Amino acid sequence: MNLSLSRRSLLFLLLLMAACGPQGPQEYAFEGRAMGTSYTVKIVAEAPLESAETDRLAGIIYAAIEDVNSKMSTYKEDSELSRFNQLKTDEPFAVSAETLQVLAEAQRIGALSDRAYDITVGPLVNLWGFGPGARANDISDEVIENARASVGWEKIEIDAAASTIRKLHPDVYVDLSSIAKGYGSDRVGEALAAEGYPRYMVELGGEIRAAGRNLGGEPWRLAIERPVEDQRAIERVVALENLSMATSGDYRNFYDADGERISHTIDPRTGRPVRGRVAAVSVIDSSCMTADGWATALTALGEEEGFTIAEREQLVALFQLGQDDGTFEQRPTTAFTQHFGE
Repeated sequence: MNLSLSRRSLLFLLLLMAACGPQGPQEYAFEGRAMGTSYTVKIVAEAPLESAETDRLAGIIYAAIEDVNSKMSTYKEDSELSRFNQLKTDEPFAVSAETLQVLAEAQRIGALSDRAYDITVGPLVNLWGFGPGARANDISDEVIENARASVGWEKIEIDAAASTIRKLHPDVYVDLSSIAKGYGSDRVGEALAAEGYPRYMVELGGEIRAAGRNLGGEPWRLAIERPVEDQRAIERVVALENLSMATSGDYRNFYDADGERISHTIDPRTGRPVRGRVAAVSVIDSSCMTADGWATALTALGEEEGFTIAEREQLVALFQLGQDDGTFEQRPTTAFTQHFGE
């Protein structure tokens, strides 16, 4: 009698588990658009989630990205950054801790990159038609030099104690588009971890942050794209666990003018789009913000100077260099090879 009841209880439990659907870790994907680009987020939950919880997480993800956008966008007129750019005085301007953090990291990379990375390059970016306004009709040497007069990251004074920034030139214009998406990926990841979801992959505009392990219990496997214009092709796959990856290149964002390829990456030292064999640079770091900034810096520095600085700073970086036959040469730094092999 007792054995029969036990068997019935076991059968009922098995039927109940089957009715409840799969148990154990589950992966959930979230997609959307924000900051003028798309995002994809994958979360591994240790048990199935109710729809109310997935809706809540979707809201947390979007809110984290939009918070960055509301502070650092050059397209939103009421963002912190836009209001600062509109100032024509040298009065201190109060900013959030988030904006201060990104500005400080951008200035650090600017100093280490021999000024090739510069968040005040905005006037030149706008001049060449890659900002919120239309491209200038006249891009003469004189026009470029006039724009360069207000360029220089040292023209922004940061007071961390007071949480203020100040212009040392009235026409300074800050553009954080080369680092803000990486920071946005960091913020989403931090928000998810704070909610008890330490296993995730965040991709925002191509900038990636991966934490913990995927559903299969392995590091997240992410592709480094081959820098070709008309297709999506994989150059190689890297395994990331508690790491971030950002890629910069001109193969998606450029235009042709009188037969000349105009890259969206502007070298602030010359005021002109970068040239040379560097088609793309991928950087891997614990911080997506840092990886994002360095990817742009190394692209602007070029093949030789960029690689030299990447080695000096022990960056995990992969340079993809265009060849005359249309193929690409991979040039990994020593740190990249140590992490991922040749």
